[in-house]
Amino acid sequence: MSMPLTETNLALVFAALDTTGDGRLSAADFITRADQMCAALAPDPSSASHQSVQQGFAAWWEHLRAGADVDQDGSVSSEEYLATAGTRAADTGEDLARVVLALAGPLFDAADTDGDGTISRPEYVRFYTALNLDGKIGEDAFTRLDIDGDGSISQQEFFGGIRAIFTSNDPGDPGTWMLGGAPSS
Repeated sequence: MSMPLTETNLALVFAALDTTGDGRLSAADFITRADQMCAALAPDPSSASHQSVQQGFAAWWEHLRAGADVDQDGSVSSEEYLATAGTRAADTGEDLARVVLALAGPLFDAADTDGDGTISRPEYVRFYTALNLDGKIGEDAFTRLDIDGDGSISQQEFFGGIRAIFTSNDPGDPGTWMLGGAPSS
């Protein structure tokens, strides 16, 4: 029996955040991901985008650590993460989605490198590759998230996709594909 789509996506989020591949998340993993995003999308440390991305990743780590570091060793195992995040996902995932959506705004702004208020396909793929994720997944996710087919992703489409990763078990929901984890239909 396959696991629910939210659980699959939560495992993919964990894997994307685990920069060392050691099966544990720590503050260092979140710092590394924030640094990678900033280097690619908001390299000026004095810029509001750079600072907001750094703060957003730090807040996400603190939220995760406070709720999931059951053994209080300063890191979160995949089991701790999935148990905590899965419980929250079962309760509509709003708590976790709220924290991640607080980071989504700064990430959207940083990814929108031309400042036109939308994310183009190249900008979106660059967002993926900044996190060392497969650009092909970014290409596929872009196509699905561009709900209105205008060739760009609006903030509403982006936020809806982020929320779906944590809350939706519907493979028809474009956001469930953001990390390439939705099953083929």
